[in-house]
Amino acid sequence: MLNKSYKEFSQIYDLLMDDIDYEKWTSFIINKADGSRKILEAACGTGSITRLLADKNYKVTAFDLSQDMLMRAYEKLGRSPGVKLLNMDMTTFKIDDKFDAAICCCDGINYIAENQVINFFNNVYNHLNNNSKFIFDMSTEYKYDSLFNDTYVYDDGEIFYVWENVMDELNNAVNVEINFFVKDLSDKYTRINEIQTQYIHEAETIIKLLGDAGFTDIEVYDDYINEEFNEESLRAVFCAVKK
Repeated sequence: MLNKSYKEFSQIYDLLMDDIDYEKWTSFIINKADGSRKILEAACGTGSITRLLADKNYKVTAFDLSQDMLMRAYEKLGRSPGVKLLNMDMTTFKIDDKFDAAICCCDGINYIAENQVINFFNNVYNHLNNNSKFIFDMSTEYKYDSLFNDTYVYDDGEIFYVWENVMDELNNAVNVEINFFVKDLSDKYTRINEIQTQYIHEAETIIKLLGDAGFTDIEVYDDYINEEFNEESLRAVFCAVKK
């Protein structure tokens, strides 16, 4: 599971994710959501996509397990009237409301084991109105096999980190340890250590679990573009319908 506090990691999360084109992702989501204006966002992190949707006058109820991530999201969103932020778990959340679309970005389901994924899908299904879309992504088995079997070092002068991956074949997972060294105003470095477990899911398994939860018309894309998922896709994006 995710580190439940993410206290220090939340401080540098956006630096780590600065290569993501959130604008492109959000445009894809809006296109696939077919005009739905009331959106549920699971595992919202620091609220980068939440903010973009809010800026376009979407009503978003977003939740995350980490209170520290949510604090960063509050800082980004300010007093956005159309946004509600909640502290909840993907696999057990319960909200007294229903939505016209649901999203989960940035590998949310890679942080839960396969036997928990069906609980998440069931929860999402039960929180959607009929004829609603569920759009989410995951890092693929190909990505983990090709990119996550080594040690990486990054240094841009302000932040330095060492990223180490250890495959856990028994649990079909990757144990990730990241040591960050962040420069402060006095040119001294503060060390932040983050340990995570990321689970590897096959696209075929996810499609089956979506069907088991009641979703239909399941489409899988290669990242957030209108191209079909293939065996060398680094990110799979799923779009499913609750009839």
